[in-house]
Amino acid sequence: TIVVLTPEWINSEAGQFEIIMLQTQSPMNLEKKILPLMLADCVLPKRLGIFTYADFKNQNGWEAQFQRLITQIKKDFAAAAPAPPKYPPPDEKNIDLTHLPRTEFELFGRQQELTLLDQLWESATANVVSFVAFGGVGKTTLLNKWVEKMRWDNYRGAQKVFAWSFYSQGTNEQVTSADVFINAALQWFGDQNPQAGSPWDKGKRLADLIRRHKTLLLLDGMEPLQSGHDFEKGKIKDAALSTLVAELAKSNHGLCLITTRENVAEIDRYPATCKQINLEQISEEAGSALLRVRRVQGSDEELQRLSRAFGNHALAINLLAEYLRQFPGHPAQKGFAVPDLKLPDEKGRHARRLMEAFAQQFGNNVELEFLQVLGLFNRPAPRTALEAVIKAPLISGLTNRLAKLSEAEWPRLLHKLREFKLLAREYQHRPNTLDCHPLVREHFGEKLRQQNPAAWKEAHSRLYEYYKKLPAKELPDTLEEMEPLFAAVAHGCQAGRHQETLYEVYWPRVNRSGEYYSMHNLGAFGSDLATVSNFFEIPWSQPASGLPDEAKAVAFNWAGLFLRALGRLREAAQPMQAGLELRVKQEVWKSAAINSGNLSELYLALGEVSQAVASARQSVDFADRSGDGFEKEAMRTTLADALHQFGELTEAHQLFREAEAMQQQSQPEYTYLYSLQGFRFCDLLLSQGQYQEVQKRARQTLEWAKKYLGLLDVALDKLSLGRAFLLQALNDVKGLVLSAVEGQARDESLSEAEGYLQQAVAGMRESGEQIWLCRSLLERAAFYRTQNEFAPAWVDLEEAREIAERGEMKLFLADYHLEACRLCLAQHAANAPSVETFRRNVSTAAISTPAGSTNDHLSNARQHLADANEMIEKMGYGRRKPEVEALRLEIEALKIYNFKFSI
Repeated sequence: TIVVLTPEWINSEAGQFEIIMLQTQSPMNLEKKILPLMLADCVLPKRLGIFTYADFKNQNGWEAQFQRLITQIKKDFAAAAPAPPKYPPPDEKNIDLTHLPRTEFELFGRQQELTLLDQLWESATANVVSFVAFGGVGKTTLLNKWVEKMRWDNYRGAQKVFAWSFYSQGTNEQVTSADVFINAALQWFGDQNPQAGSPWDKGKRLADLIRRHKTLLLLDGMEPLQSGHDFEKGKIKDAALSTLVAELAKSNHGLCLITTRENVAEIDRYPATCKQINLEQISEEAGSALLRVRRVQGSDEELQRLSRAFGNHALAINLLAEYLRQFPGHPAQKGFAVPDLKLPDEKGRHARRLMEAFAQQFGNNVELEFLQVLGLFNRPAPRTALEAVIKAPLISGLTNRLAKLSEAEWPRLLHKLREFKLLAREYQHRPNTLDCHPLVREHFGEKLRQQNPAAWKEAHSRLYEYYKKLPAKELPDTLEEMEPLFAAVAHGCQAGRHQETLYEVYWPRVNRSGEYYSMHNLGAFGSDLATVSNFFEIPWSQPASGLPDEAKAVAFNWAGLFLRALGRLREAAQPMQAGLELRVKQEVWKSAAINSGNLSELYLALGEVSQAVASARQSVDFADRSGDGFEKEAMRTTLADALHQFGELTEAHQLFREAEAMQQQSQPEYTYLYSLQGFRFCDLLLSQGQYQEVQKRARQTLEWAKKYLGLLDVALDKLSLGRAFLLQALNDVKGLVLSAVEGQARDESLSEAEGYLQQAVAGMRESGEQIWLCRSLLERAAFYRTQNEFAPAWVDLEEAREIAERGEMKLFLADYHLEACRLCLAQHAANAPSVETFRRNVSTAAISTPAGSTNDHLSNARQHLADANEMIEKMGYGRRKPEVEALRLEIEALKIYNFKFSI
């Protein structure tokens, strides 16, 4: 313990108490070493007079005294026997903290949170902990300090430690993606193919890999990936990340720590294993202590009042301390003179007051220019990218002084800004990257954009040119190679070069001219959506004014497509509808037909069946106007499918036949509707019991799909075949006792059904299409139910429910409740005693039933049916009404049977 001796401390009650406590713990100075340091002349009390102090009264001798102090400390530590480590040191390859931002500031007033984290780690009682607060209050600093404590103790048994910062932080509404994190984390945790599968599959796989070890996972700055809409406040928009957090919330052998500005909706459902801790501003006592440590002069009351004046905001207090250190004597009074800003607190008002004060002090000097250049980025800036902006010719009002800076002057500039806490320390693992707090970037970037828009555009234009040339290949193959192109699109659009960016970078190199390469081949659903968001002034309602009408319509279509692929169906409806209206206005009827058909499918999944029928009728009209043969056929099947779900089977059947006849004329080699159109017709035929017709059709279309079509088409045909064989097996049961031939035929049908359904689910997973995965899981659950395999049936049902709830797929939620009702009835039947058992029990006077199980199953079945019926009536899901009635009659019959049985 180093004791700093001054008259004020020695004469204070607190000082007297501390002296007593120090020597009470170790009177002979053996266990607790006390090293006094005299800063000003004072009379020492006897308790301290026995020690030799280091003389720091004369500032000229500080260096020699400091070396003396260090020598003594080294000597004391060398003599002390080191305590045996409680935990073995982890393998360095299992620790990756390179993506966690460095923080500059001392941590004041957070001891309670540090202690809580220690307790939660040791007790293993929490799966996920989220620290929630505005920017700049010290969330990341808290994370860094606790991890530093963990490192001192060999990470206290953590087998793996992995950190990531979603560093596009700020108060803007920019859409971002977790694709890079998911890909990097899967690779680091040992996944064999990080790019495989849908976002939901990736999230689940990553959660499983993390749970194999006692893992400390740190996710910093998650707010850019959370929804700001009131109806889903805090919901994670990225499907893979949402799945990961939800899975870890349910089960986790280690601990996941999150910092964010919004409560995380996914963990609210698990209050027993998850904690959301609001990090209110630091206390005014902590703010006062921070200012005192930085040598700001003033009374305790004055420093506390100054802390309050700046909202007790950690970043603001740190910047304030550095700002005041420039004045002689560092007077607290100067702080009260810092002008206020007309900004809400959540926008970082108090911290930005200090940034503006520094800006006024810098004037139009090199420091301000450099900070404004950093404001062009939404993440740590590579030096080479900075050089691309600063190089000649000068950008007027932005690089006038920067461009003239000599090699010797650069380190001095960086050192000065780091002293002011406006620039982060150099990253050990990224020495050629410069960074600052997100609020600093945001403040100076906004200042440049508002005050010098020409310089803002020119600088972003240079970054566009830099990033679009950065990939070694014209057509990058991996997500990492693609990242510079995503950055090029962002900077190009900020430069106002929307049309050029679209046609030079996004369409030919990211999308690959209609291949949707980044989405289909790299699984970068979120990255694609984030990139397309740059072509909007207001997502997803107002495309950039710099785009021609044709490109605006395409941008709407892309946004709807990516949102739907990510399971964000409700959001997808807005850009789809806007794109449709634009196509109608342009009289581009083929595109209008496609957009309207997509909307019909979307409304159907959302459970808005009548709206789906209306959009589908519109799509047929537009297709007929276009004269395009394929669209005329396809849109008739879209309408037929919507009518089938509505319960209008006759008109639906007629439209399917009409579409098939049109196809046979244009493609005589294909006698049946195929792909999605064929699946829809098979769905109608199966609802009419025509399984043999479906088997014939789907076998043929499956051959075509394997030769000429894609993964989804193959999976759809297998789903049709699986359902057809299951229906055949159920129809083959003519009595309670089957002949040998009948039994063999039934077994063969069941075997075929199981094989096709298993392949269908696997194919849907690989295709990444959540709507169809949900549907295939429901069908496989039905198969398991018929075989009394209740556990796997519930697993499939619960996964289907999660997908449906996540994407607001109300149509499938109704299907879930119907199948759950059937499953509960099947469990009831399996557990209920037979009549023969009842008679035998009566004869022995030993009547008993399973303890509440049959009644529970029946009660659950009744509730699921009630939920399904309510949804079906509300949605107009007429197809399912006969099924509801049949299940109602079955439950009523069981109630009567149970009543008679009990009598």
